[in-house]
Parts: sequence; structure tokens; C-alpha cells
Amino acid sequence: MAKQSKHVGTPLESFTRAMFTRIITALARTLRDEALSIAQVAALHILDQQGTARVSELAEQLGMSASATSRLTDALVQRDLLARAEDPDDRRAKALTVTAAGRAFVARIGEDRVQVVLAALETLPKQFVETMLANFQRFFGRA
Repeated sequence: MAKQSKHVGTPLESFTRAMFTRIITALARTLRDEALSIAQVAALHILDQQGTARVSELAEQLGMSASATSRLTDALVQRDLLARAEDPDDRRAKALTVTAAGRAFVARIGEDRVQVVLAALETLPKQFVETMLANFQRFFGRA
């Protein structure tokens, strides 16, 4: 039998569980509405953050085979969320980048995620939330 973490049942775990539930529920609706998989959304986020990658690099990050990742990215290219171009370092390889439509999608679901979190934070004391957001801004550069 697995040992239960010392954090289960604590206020921090309860809060993170509530946040995860809200975020994953919103993501489930997005996946349904957009007919995307979690792996496709993850690929868009990875490429949005790093700018470009080969299919093999993306496959490694996703923990998928190169062929499965190639099929996954083919679907995103067909939907104009990703672009595939010749890799300038290796003409035999293809580099993947997020298109303008892909960036707009990532930004939209990012805003949706922030709104879900802000709605959850409304249940907490105002001073606590203001302090937390100020610390996020100091740590991450902007809230």
C-alpha cells in the first residue's frame, strides 16, 4: 500500500486540489469545444514557450514516440496552429513553430485559466490575495 503524503488534507493540498479541479475542468471543456487532445495542447504550449523544435525533440518532451508526435503535429499544422519548415541547421529535418493562430489560441486559453484562478481567489481574504499577487509579480516579473 502506498504511503500517504504528509501534505494530503492540509490547507495547501486542499487549495491546490480545488484549483486543479477548476483548471482541469475548464481545460476539459476547451478540449471538447476545440476537438484537441491534451498532448496537442501541451505541444502548443511547449512550442509557444521555446519558439521552435524538431518533431523528435517535441516527442521527447511529451514522452511520446516520434511517429505519434508527427501525427499529432500534422493535425495541428492542418488546423494552422503550427507551421513546419526546413530546419536551417539540418535541411533534412523539419522545425515546428506556433503560428499566429496558435499563439492566439494559447493566449486565449491562458486568459481563461487566469479567469478561473481569479474566480477561485475571490473566496479568499482580499489582503491575502493582494499579497500573493504582489509576490507573483515580484517573482515572475508580472502578475
